[in-house]
Amino acid sequence: MKREFNIRIFFILLFLTFLGITFYASTSNALTTVNRNDVECTGNGGTISRPGTTDCEFTPDTQKITFYRLDLCTAAPTAPTTSAVADRSNCSTFFRNDDGSETTVVKNVGTQIGSASNYSTVPYGTYTHGYVTMGSIFKFKTSVTFDGNVTEIDASNSSTTCVTKVSTEGIIYGWHDNLNTYAKGNADCTGTATAAEISIGVNTMTMDGSNNCYHAVTFAGTNSNIDAYLVTSDGTLHDNVGAGGNEGRVDNGSAGCTGSADHDITRIEGVMPLSLTITPETTGLQIRYNNTRGIKLDMSSTSNRIYKFDSAFFDFELIAK
Repeated sequence: MKREFNIRIFFILLFLTFLGITFYASTSNALTTVNRNDVECTGNGGTISRPGTTDCEFTPDTQKITFYRLDLCTAAPTAPTTSAVADRSNCSTFFRNDDGSETTVVKNVGTQIGSASNYSTVPYGTYTHGYVTMGSIFKFKTSVTFDGNVTEIDASNSSTTCVTKVSTEGIIYGWHDNLNTYAKGNADCTGTATAAEISIGVNTMTMDGSNNCYHAVTFAGTNSNIDAYLVTSDGTLHDNVGAGGNEGRVDNGSAGCTGSADHDITRIEGVMPLSLTITPETTGLQIRYNNTRGIKLDMSSTSNRIYKFDSAFFDFELIAK
């Protein structure tokens, strides 16, 4: 009889906002490696120093992420391409909810993802890779207090406190190039406003000096490197990814690399190397998501003027308990 670990009997996937132990080797591929280039906001966790024109990252009050699937693999899965979905033939599906399970990230609090019916048994053994599928839209709700006055994009308001607000654009994307009014922006610096939940979509992982977009990159995380892919509604990469032999890249101005658009991107898939052994003593699994610097102040070229709130660096790990 095959021995399996039945998560439905034991426990549930957890989300924590601090990083702990583990991890391991890095993957080896030709993807562009993305390091954490933005700085942490000075005073993160309290009163933040006005950043001038420098983008910086801080801890949001709340962050929501939608999970669709988690697979545990005994060998590296084959990545998605423009014509094929990821090959998970070496993987066992541990969690799956095709409708998505929205999870709130709260510092130092474990949160159940989905319900028991979303979990499946996985065989005992050693797994070398985790394959995580999440939504491409992140939700945030936060206020931030500065040590001096800060304004929004069109300088309509100025105060020491700015909060998230809903934009008339609806979802604001990482590359969003027409936020030129208070109404279009997702920041409110009136000083008396109440923070509202905003949605931030990922339409590029990073951009280079020529404003080319990267839909497939390796994130150099705190404890492991994560290969990440933006996939469209059919599970493949955008048709223009890799055109001209540029691995993971879409050229500026091409379909798939324009501002203020989703490019039919609906999911983020991440492959992380690990050394995870499931035994009869295993009582559950945890995803530890580091959102200590989960949201970014995207500053304009005018000092102390917020262009937009944006999602920050992608950093998590998977461990057995």
